Amino acid sequence: MKGTPQTVDDGAYIHLQAGMVVPEVKLPATTGEPLDIVAPSAFTVIFLYPMTGVPGEPLPDGWLELPGAFGCTAESCSYRDLIEEFERVDTTVYGVSTQTSPQQREFAEREHINYPLLSDSEHRLVDALGLPLHEVGGQPPRIRRATLIFDSHRVLHEVMYPVPDPAANAQHALAAVEKQTIGR
Repeated sequence: MKGTPQTVDDGAYIHLQAGMVVPEVKLPATTGEPLDIVAPSAFTVIFLYPMTGVPGEPLPDGWLELPGAFGCTAESCSYRDLIEEFERVDTTVYGVSTQTSPQQREFAEREHINYPLLSDSEHRLVDALGLPLHEVGGQPPRIRRATLIFDSHRVLHEVMYPVPDPAANAQHALAAVEKQTIGR
């Protein structure tokens, strides 16, 4: 969005390195059952996003001044639009935020999201991976935007941070997965 601050690599995700193995973490999903953050497919792309807005409700005070906060709906919809391409390369997509499951379900229905959104409202994933948070406008802490790519053995292959253009993030993640699949 024009006028929102640019994201910069401030090192917030430096502790997550390619090659590390992540623990099993199950989170409530918009599908109705808890899902592990790493799927049995060849790859799992998890895009971490702060929060999606609700039509008619104001954004938290200070939201548009927060680098990397704006763009969650555009990012989510870009993954929706590319889901068949991710499936073609045996990749599962999850969106993760600290919003509650009911909030995520409302958004998924409204925007026709065709992949699971996982709720980390209890900070299980935040705590397990030491994910950085935004605090703004008296709201609950929100995950800072990033994208993580894992293989089926729980090995982290890539951390995409910062995400300067949320609407283009799905295309960048797809290209990263396709690069991983060359030679497999």
